Amino acid sequence: MTNTVPEINSPTGATTTDSSAPQAAITFADFGLDPKIQKAVSEQGYNTPTPIQAQSIPHVLAGRDLMGAAQTGTGKTAAFVLPIIQQILRHASSSASPARHPIRALVLTPTRELAVQVAENAAAYSKHTDLRAAVVYGGVDMKEQVAMLRNGVEILIATPGRLLDHIGSKVANL
Repeated sequence: MTNTVPEINSPTGATTTDSSAPQAAITFADFGLDPKIQKAVSEQGYNTPTPIQAQSIPHVLAGRDLMGAAQTGTGKTAAFVLPIIQQILRHASSSASPARHPIRALVLTPTRELAVQVAENAAAYSKHTDLRAAVVYGGVDMKEQVAMLRNGVEILIATPGRLLDHIGSKVANL
């Protein structure tokens, strides 16, 4: 059995067949995730990756663009957040200096509810690292968000409008 994986960055837009995609039950350790990430995943009660995770994580870790679709509750957030954390973990700093915590990953979401969900997951998966995650969205006072951004964050989860507000006020620098 092979999996068909559309590669967005393919110059022809062609669909490729990936026969190396996971076929049997695997663990998160099989992805080569840092032990700190594995510990956080385990603490969330996850032992075996879901199909969307098993198919997506290796592609994202390899630096490939990916578009995935799956039912609600199948672990899509972990499918992209775990490899993001893995990729930027080498830049983690225990320094309190905001300069040591620039934005390295941006996740845009269409709604504040989804932004909060992604941020909660990012915080849970990165809790044993020195990475900082923050969420910004509209409908609330910007002061707390400004303070968070000025303290430095590596992973920023945002709604488009509020992100533009912070970029316009020169608080968020991408």
